[in-house]
Amino acid sequence: MIKITTALSIFVTLLFSGSISAQFTCGHDAARRELIKQHPEILLDEAQLSAYTKEYIANNYKGQRSGPFVIPIVFHIIHYGGNENITKAAVLNAVKVLNEDFSKTNPDINLVIPEFQNIRADMEVEFRLAQIDPQGNCTDGIDRIYSPQTWMGDDYAKLNNWPREKYLNIWTVSRMRDGVAGYSYYPSSVDALWNVPARDGVILLYNYVASDHTLSHEVGHWSNLSHVWGDNNSPGEACGDDDVDDTPITKGWNFCPSPQNSAVCNPPIKENYQNIMEYSFCSRMFTEGQKARVHAALNSNKSQRNNLHTEANLIATGTNDGFVQTCAPIADFCANQRYACVGNSVKFINTSYNGVATDVLWEFPNGTPSVSTDASPSVVFNTTGWQDVKLTVTNAQGTSTKTDNQKIFVAPTTTFAAPFYENFESPGALNDFGWIANNLDHNETFFTQVSNAGKSGNHSMMLNNYYTRFNRDIDELISPPFDLSQLANAQMNISFYYSLGSWDEDFSNVYDSIVVYATTNCGGTWTKLYNKGGSSIINAGYQSGFYVPGNDQAYWRYVKQNLPATFKQPNVRFKFQVFSSVKTNNFYIDDINIGSAPVGMEDNVLSHFFVQPNPFGNALYLNNLPSGNCSVEMRDVTGRLVLSSEINVSSDVFELDASNISGKGIYLLTIKSGDAVRTIKVMKQ
Repeated sequence: MIKITTALSIFVTLLFSGSISAQFTCGHDAARRELIKQHPEILLDEAQLSAYTKEYIANNYKGQRSGPFVIPIVFHIIHYGGNENITKAAVLNAVKVLNEDFSKTNPDINLVIPEFQNIRADMEVEFRLAQIDPQGNCTDGIDRIYSPQTWMGDDYAKLNNWPREKYLNIWTVSRMRDGVAGYSYYPSSVDALWNVPARDGVILLYNYVASDHTLSHEVGHWSNLSHVWGDNNSPGEACGDDDVDDTPITKGWNFCPSPQNSAVCNPPIKENYQNIMEYSFCSRMFTEGQKARVHAALNSNKSQRNNLHTEANLIATGTNDGFVQTCAPIADFCANQRYACVGNSVKFINTSYNGVATDVLWEFPNGTPSVSTDASPSVVFNTTGWQDVKLTVTNAQGTSTKTDNQKIFVAPTTTFAAPFYENFESPGALNDFGWIANNLDHNETFFTQVSNAGKSGNHSMMLNNYYTRFNRDIDELISPPFDLSQLANAQMNISFYYSLGSWDEDFSNVYDSIVVYATTNCGGTWTKLYNKGGSSIINAGYQSGFYVPGNDQAYWRYVKQNLPATFKQPNVRFKFQVFSSVKTNNFYIDDINIGSAPVGMEDNVLSHFFVQPNPFGNALYLNNLPSGNCSVEMRDVTGRLVLSSEINVSSDVFELDASNISGKGIYLLTIKSGDAVRTIKVMKQ
């Protein structure tokens, strides 16, 4: 089992442009205490770096260098095909802004108030995009990674970290955990705690990459600078110090004051509210004292900062003076939707990187067109299932090809009438009956049909969370389409049972959630119907081994959600989305009921009904029917009635003659007993 305990100790910064006013949040103080509690050796690392910094500044710092420290950097663009897949131009602009801030050439540097003009620092640090990757290959310093982790924004979203002794890793994502803009760690915080998951580097929202001085602020933390008021996220509350001699004691600012109103902690001394390590919306500068502290960090062996700027490393990363190369492209692509129906048009987008492609060739074996040289072709698929897509890109330096058979799923349009009951007792639910397992991370955690656990029988759908290595790993189970147009208002609901255990006895560490969506346009848009997460969704308690609930009714929890009247339509699909964490165990779902009778699912006399065998031959055995009169109907997937019978049940098992049904394939079997109705899928072999 792969399970990783993570204690986040982060410096989080929410920096906006000068025209925006908001309250900032930063997880430094509380999270740092949590990390120290779990890893007290960090205190020794911090003390060692603090002592080294003082000694270096006193005895070795010269104030000026013959040239800047050159730091190789790599941008890891974590994206899912949306706006967060930022352009190379955006990355180049971010590097430009970062270098301006660290060289005192930013356009707003002259707006620093007179009291701090003389200590504005050229930090003598230059950041260069790597031109050679860790394997010795040509790179433009941009690593694009297609992953839903872009929506998570924590250490587990820091994918494919390059060796920190050779590169400064910068990750950009679509969302940040807790709604912050970004964070980074001190060198002493991650000296021994950085690799699994990756911690060392900067992670921030894609739309803050070149926004004001946000990236420079986070690189400041990476370089051992604290907020100017100290190690907490409470600017404006208490006067504090950042261990830098030329930054006055300050409470910190979450707005830009007038100069005359900035002398708060030690009047009449004005405070350095324009510092890049502030939250004031008017950050513009570093100080000479901060420069000395950064130079000490870059000469320290803490987190191997002292290797980054060596000549040998600059040569190894292609960032030495005068080195220039052009790379072959790396083929990559995405689609404007991952789920479509037969006949839908799907747009594919060329997101190849590393080098500019001069020739592009798309291949869609089951699509129209089947080949294309367009940058972003639109394709119609008329066959169902996962589709093969191939992209080949070429320039003078070389050719690259990518083939992906899990980028787009084309679903069948066969619709099942509601009310409908799915207990997964029929084998082949993921192949023959239209249910789709969508493994967004393409990893070892995914939905599969199992035969050793069930609420009403022996089968269910399992998500093997036991092997999850990521917080908020995302997996989906998508239903076939249902016709809800004939349901009564009292039947407009969806219900299911689930079972979820935790391998951690402390449920407060659980970040899992269960979300249910519905769509009426084949996945073009999804409406959220149900969302519940955190420790409260654990219903099976602590489970240290590979969790299997079996048929124990105590381990199954019932969920029922009403449906808006807008879904009383003939083509409704449902999506069950599970966010998994490293703290939980396997997740099971069973007895999905769409459009129940007015009686509750838990009271329905047909809730435990199932058939055997399935697939069937000349006879079907109906199990767990209530005694008395029942009506039976069987229809093919076109709605044609192939069997109709009134039966009187006097035992637990009733044999139904099916010898007159000749065609192989899927059928819908509907049982009615009083007000209770159940429809299940069966297969004729």
